[in-house]
Amino acid sequence: MLPIVLYDNADWRNDFYPFSVNRSVADLRFGIFTQKERWEKFSGTTVYIATIDYLCNLYPSVPENEAIYVAANILPNIELLNTLVALRPGQSVIYQNRMIAFCGNYVMALNFFRNETNNIVVPNSFQHSLQMLQSVTDLFRFNAAIIQEDITLVRSLQQPGTMDASNRIENPNAVWIAPDAIVKHVTINANDGPVYIGENALVMEGALLRGPIAVGANAVVKMGAAIYGGTSIGRYSVAGGEIKNSIIMDYSNKAHHGYLGDSVVGNWCNIGAGTSNSNIKNSGAPVSVWNDATKTYGNLLQKCGVLMGDYTRVAINSSINTATVMGICCNVFGAGLLPRHLPHFSWGLEKKYNLKQAIADISHWMEFKKCRLSNHEIKILQHIFEQLSE
Repeated sequence: MLPIVLYDNADWRNDFYPFSVNRSVADLRFGIFTQKERWEKFSGTTVYIATIDYLCNLYPSVPENEAIYVAANILPNIELLNTLVALRPGQSVIYQNRMIAFCGNYVMALNFFRNETNNIVVPNSFQHSLQMLQSVTDLFRFNAAIIQEDITLVRSLQQPGTMDASNRIENPNAVWIAPDAIVKHVTINANDGPVYIGENALVMEGALLRGPIAVGANAVVKMGAAIYGGTSIGRYSVAGGEIKNSIIMDYSNKAHHGYLGDSVVGNWCNIGAGTSNSNIKNSGAPVSVWNDATKTYGNLLQKCGVLMGDYTRVAINSSINTATVMGICCNVFGAGLLPRHLPHFSWGLEKKYNLKQAIADISHWMEFKKCRLSNHEIKILQHIFEQLSE
């Protein structure tokens, strides 16, 4: 099979704010995997990422020869994969009147990204069902179902380890624990959905897990944590307190008591002890979510917690309002309910984070987990910071 290139489309990548400002949509983690990882495992071929110019240096260069380009917000399935394998240069796949994939070389791809599609002349209509993420809130809304699909993929590729006899497990056939994960004296209920615990993860004694749940490689679930269905804990992240139907991406900490529900937390975030979010209005009415592209509130939902961009940290005992959107690199503290939108590089509630100080503080947090910012990541932060001043 030809290599696959997952591409961001200008029409929808901004709908994944604040997580798409410093990464491709193909690099978002939900379920168990990122989209790139998911497509690699599903297809068995090499997967590249094509994205907006200022993010390109984060990823290896895409091949110049023929490849299969697939929209990064499309989840793989066997019918789509069979359709992609059969594509020839110049052919495309159409789903619901949208081009979602095409076969071509890099020059053809550049023309496509410039909305010059005359050289892609043979459309193929895709008639099967397909899952397409259309907004950032789809990440937590569909996470439970995606965890179940991802665990099916995991089972086809790798055998689980042996479950320790000290655990209390309902429906053990729906539980997948990596051979080197440490899970003892834990209560797991997989009757409503499977539970995945990845390589070298640690689930401490007394934790309560109710599927579908995904605990990523090297993650830690603290003692007494109550983790409800639809929750993903990313690689090297720490989870404690009460978490429901939420995604915590990689290298982030929500280690202490407090509630996190119907939320998405990016990479390298920290949520202080005692901090909780609201996920539903007192009136029970639908809640609107900030749309940064239009600078308005829209996309009414019954429930939505917090969407927290990368490198953002929230002080202890903070009260996060319903449907709050926090940009990247925010240092959040303040009395009462926090504002429902905090732009990138917010310091407190009204000031702007100094860029040099923000990078230094991020570096301090990364040192805790033996990592460091790359030069490319620093340049991206500088670019985003400069955009705020324009």
